[in-house]
This record gives sequence, structure tokens and C-alpha cells, in this order.
Amino acid sequence: MFAAFLSTVCGSLLSICVTALSAFSVTIIFRTSTTANFAQGSIAAFGCYVVAECLNRWGVPVYLGVLPGMIVGVVIGLFIDLMVFRKGRHVGELGKQIITMGFVSLFYGGIPLVFGNPEFIPFESFYNTTKAGVESNVVLRVFGGEIVLTKHALICAAITAVVLAALFLLLKYSKWGLGVRCTASSEFTAELMGINTHVITAISWALACALGVLAAVMYAGGGAMISTSFMGTIQVNAFLACILGVFATFYGPIVGAVLIPVLSNCVGFLANFPAFYDISRWQMVIVYVLLLAIILLKPQGLFGKKVVKKV
Repeated sequence: MFAAFLSTVCGSLLSICVTALSAFSVTIIFRTSTTANFAQGSIAAFGCYVVAECLNRWGVPVYLGVLPGMIVGVVIGLFIDLMVFRKGRHVGELGKQIITMGFVSLFYGGIPLVFGNPEFIPFESFYNTTKAGVESNVVLRVFGGEIVLTKHALICAAITAVVLAALFLLLKYSKWGLGVRCTASSEFTAELMGINTHVITAISWALACALGVLAAVMYAGGGAMISTSFMGTIQVNAFLACILGVFATFYGPIVGAVLIPVLSNCVGFLANFPAFYDISRWQMVIVYVLLLAIILLKPQGLFGKKVVKKV
């Protein structure tokens, strides 16, 4: 039974990778632009359609096809920051959020116009399983049972670990990372210190949208059929991870992104017991209720600090 539980927990590996990349994307935009990007999932879906076109129309391998999709994500991110936010007059925090919600409608309607309404396209995984005699899973035998992991999930985990490790190193040691941290602390003060905050926010938007496309490709390669709204649940979980881990840190949302899929699979594991055989129907509802209870008990998040102001 314990081996079955471990297998259930390890089965959330792909969801952890996708949610972690999405949560980091949401966080870096929030820290530098002081706004929540509600169009993160829609932009990721659009980029994933570009990758699908490269795969299905021109036969490009997924490792190469993901690059045009990420480039499209970079262009979209730069356009939103440079041509929409920067050109708008007196665009406040609420105005930015409304603009991103407008982009959700734009991409929902634009994807069928650009790609001819291709709903539910099958997608290639990062590991080619078409060769005869090649297994698509890795089986680990522990505690008298088996833990089954897909090779696609393992590759995604390796990519996610490398990408996030590189980003955290850049945030800590590079000039760009110092600019991001200063801008996140106070954009006005950062400008007084000579930091070009426009460049910082533009790079952050480009990076966030590119990471969103990468997350969408991972998710689609794991068996999700892509559609205009297939990243919706991932975006909701990414926002919840940011709230749970708190927006004030970069590592907190990553921890939240690990906890949510694991908690979801743990709730689903209860379906193995006769008393909870029907619990899978309420799986995400139970998870969201548990997260709400955690936030009610600790409103500042898992890693947030209680701010006390003197009058």
C-alpha cells in the first residue's frame, strides 16, 4: 500500500513541472510590473499551437519545434509591455489587470482565426515511443511494489530543474537579477539608482511568456489535448501556488507549485479505500478547500511575514 501511495505521489511529477514554470512566470511579472497576468495561460496556449503547427505540418521534432513557440511568446510579451503598457497613459495596477483580461478574449478568439479552429490536437512527447521494443516508462521497485514514471515526465523534470536553477542563479548573481530585485522592491527607487526599469520589465515579460509556452508544450506532451483553454486549470493552480507561497518571494510559489499537485494526488489516492471510492469526483474541490483553510489560518502565506506599521 505504501508503494502505491509513493507511486501516486510520484505521478504528480509532470504537473509539478508545469505548475512550477507557470508560477514562476506569474511571479516575475507580478514582482516587476505589479500586476497579475491573467493572459498567461492564453499566451502559452497560442505558443503551443505554433509548436503544434511545426510538428504536424513540417514534421519538426518537438525539441526544435518548441523554439519557434518560445520565440512567439517572447514577441507577445515584449508587445504587451512595450506597446500596450508603456504607450498607455496613466495605466495603473488595476488597468494592467483589465488589459491582460482583454488579451484572454483576444487569444480565445484569435487562435481559431489563425489556426483554423483546430480543437484538441494530439501532441508529441519529449520522448519518442514509436520505436519497436522501446519502453516509454521507467519502473522502480521499492517496498515490494512498483513506482511507474514516464520518461517524458523525467525529461520535463530535468528541464525544469535546469531552467529554474539557472534563473535563480541569475537572479542572485547577475546584473539583470539585481535589477529585478531592485525593481521588485521599489521601481521608483530603482530608477533613481540608475536602473533601466523599462528593460527589466520587458525582459521579465518576454521570459515569463517563453516559460509559459515551454510549460504548455510539456503539458501537451504528457497527454493533454491542446485547445484554446487547455492551460486554464494550470493557470489557476499557478496563481494559487503564488498565493500559498506568497508573491513576495521567488522560491515560495515554487514550493506551492510542488504542494498543490502532490496534495491533489494524495486526495485521489483515497479512492483506493472503499469508504472514499467516489472521492475523485471532488478531488480538486477538496484541494481548493484545504488551500483556502491554510490561507485563512496563515493569510500572509507560507513564507510571508506579518507587516506591522506604526501610525
